[in-house]
Amino acid sequence: MPMLPNRWMARQQQAGRRICLMLDGYSAARQPMLAARDLSHYRCLYSETVAAELANTGPVLLLLGPMSEPALVDLLQHPEANWGWLGSLPDDDLTGVTAHWRERLMVGPKGEQALYRLHDNRTLARALAYLPTALWPEFLGPLISVCYWHEGGWRHGENPAPGHYPVPVPAPWLNTPNPQADAILHANILRYLLAEHSEDLAALVEFQDPRAWLSQVLEQARAWQWHAPEQLEFLVVRRLKEATRNRVICWQPRAGEAPGEHFERLVEQWRGEERNHE
Repeated sequence: MPMLPNRWMARQQQAGRRICLMLDGYSAARQPMLAARDLSHYRCLYSETVAAELANTGPVLLLLGPMSEPALVDLLQHPEANWGWLGSLPDDDLTGVTAHWRERLMVGPKGEQALYRLHDNRTLARALAYLPTALWPEFLGPLISVCYWHEGGWRHGENPAPGHYPVPVPAPWLNTPNPQADAILHANILRYLLAEHSEDLAALVEFQDPRAWLSQVLEQARAWQWHAPEQLEFLVVRRLKEATRNRVICWQPRAGEAPGEHFERLVEQWRGEERNHE
């Protein structure tokens, strides 16, 4: 349920909690907010990590004081800038929560690691929307509650069991779907069809919206667990030919047939159909 951040902060303070802010390192509020605090009241997230050389421009975790702090007021008035998010702690010790997020900072195999954008409110929002509530404690750690901007409104979430947890392997929040992934895939496939199968695509346009048609085909691919590029290409191109050339093929998997076996059988079946039409 949406909640204005001032009301959320007031409730946390009434419960005896301290409020912390995870702030993007490139926010204009970074320098004035750090200048107003002593070293015990903030942490540069990347310090003491493999990304230490980025610490001076990286995100910071800091304790908030008065809600009237000018830099804070400005942040709350411009949430669409995606500057970070708010959390609450049982006390003013940042040691535990800093260690928690540093342990979750790097993702990927050794030698190919990347920084997880945990300071971004959009990353936090997508992870919380994806994870079942039972897994929130491993993600949020010692944070009791969080408040963040997401899709045009303020949201808040309560950690059901705040505490210190090791990073699970694999970390479930790293499977959070990218909301842009489907749009990118659609655009790339349509671009490919326009370049390589333009006649069939033009024929399809005469009686069906290609985007709606492609959505149905990709939904079928997901249901069959066909994720590899060659599987998607085969399905999309053959379904396009089927739709525009009055070709019919039995696509459904057989009982107990594995996704790979299903794919290989249909490839052979289609090759047989092609030979018969030569």
